[in-house]
Amino acid sequence: ANTRFWEDTWLGGTPLALQYPSLYNVVQRREAYVATVLQSTPLNISFRRTLVGNRWEAWLH
Repeated sequence: ANTRFWEDTWLGGTPLALQYPSLYNVVQRREAYVATVLQSTPLNISFRRTLVGNRWEAWLH
């Protein structure tokens, strides 16, 4: 489907970009689709820098 992982509402009541803005700011592919991200384990998401501190905690929860 054409549901975007970060920018569309598909999990919870708001887009993940709004729920986790610090992660959204460092993700490489903001336009990624849910199906593409979820097709592999671990999730198919790349960040522009190493996640540490609050960003790492946000990603884990």
